[in-house]
Amino acid sequence: MPPTFLWPAEDGWPYPDSAPEIVDLDADVDDDLLSLTSPSTHVFDDLEPLERRVITSVYGLGGEPVLSFEQLRHQLGVPDVDLRNALGSGLGKLRTHLA
Repeated sequence: MPPTFLWPAEDGWPYPDSAPEIVDLDADVDDDLLSLTSPSTHVFDDLEPLERRVITSVYGLGGEPVLSFEQLRHQLGVPDVDLRNALGSGLGKLRTHLA
């Protein structure tokens, strides 16, 4: 049986849960990291194409390599100010969608 860990309760003392979380220390894939790096396509449905491209490129989501604004500017031929605006408005839409 793999080792289990009890996370502390809100007051700081560890109380046994009715169903403790089992952590597989031998797992090759971290499920939490996977959920952050491969977002659902539905989350991006409300974004404009430029917003989607900037967010996935800046944060390296969906298999995209991480790119700087300078690299994006050269790739897309879009001024830095438009890239910054697309990033800001896209992140704002994601915040409201995920809240």
